[in-house]
Amino acid sequence: MYKKLNNKRIAQLTGLTLAAALIAPIAQAEVSGEVSVTNDYRFRGVSQTAGDFALQAGIDYSTESGFFFGAWGSNVDDESYDSDIEIDIYAGYWGALGEDEEFEYDVTLTYYTYPGQDESSKYLEANVGFYYAGFHFAQWYTNDYANADVSLHYSELNYSFEFADNWSIDAHAGYSYGDGADLDWGEDYIDYSIGISTELGGVGLSLAWLDTNLSDDNIIKDGPWQNDGTVLATASYAF
Repeated sequence: MYKKLNNKRIAQLTGLTLAAALIAPIAQAEVSGEVSVTNDYRFRGVSQTAGDFALQAGIDYSTESGFFFGAWGSNVDDESYDSDIEIDIYAGYWGALGEDEEFEYDVTLTYYTYPGQDESSKYLEANVGFYYAGFHFAQWYTNDYANADVSLHYSELNYSFEFADNWSIDAHAGYSYGDGADLDWGEDYIDYSIGISTELGGVGLSLAWLDTNLSDDNIIKDGPWQNDGTVLATASYAF
């Protein structure tokens, strides 16, 4: 599924493995989907489920011309939400450059929503991403983070290395900065992860260590917005 491959899945390793995400952003099939379960839904290093399990699913439609759109959803558990579910809607364009089209890029708009809630926390975010030889870089930006009329920037770099047949080492680093980061934490911060992934019987499996460099005063070890270091385990099935 495109958006999650390019957005939260890569940034937090909470769905399909990073290795699978970095292969081709757009699948040949016009319609694709994914279901996954993870022991914690982390978004840019911060738990959206108070450290508990999450069940996630999405569906994506892409055209041969490069345009795509879709939706993705997950349960959430956060004191700032009046809803128990997040549904993200996205649309964008993918293309390839180079003699062998080895350099790929995408431009995406994502709308984060929480059904049952008022307009609070719903917002639109844009990103541009680049893919080459196992690397993925993306730049995200919103001028209305959490519907709070503040800007937030997020830069991420991901890399996947296949060290054995169907086994990969996956690395991620992301940087949250701007007024949105100050609104949440009073500081800019980095989230990062390192893990291993494979596929067995059509099921994608990943195990990773995830942490941030937030100051000690901002570390939350339990409940909503938990952000301490953790082991993240995920199983997913794509169709």
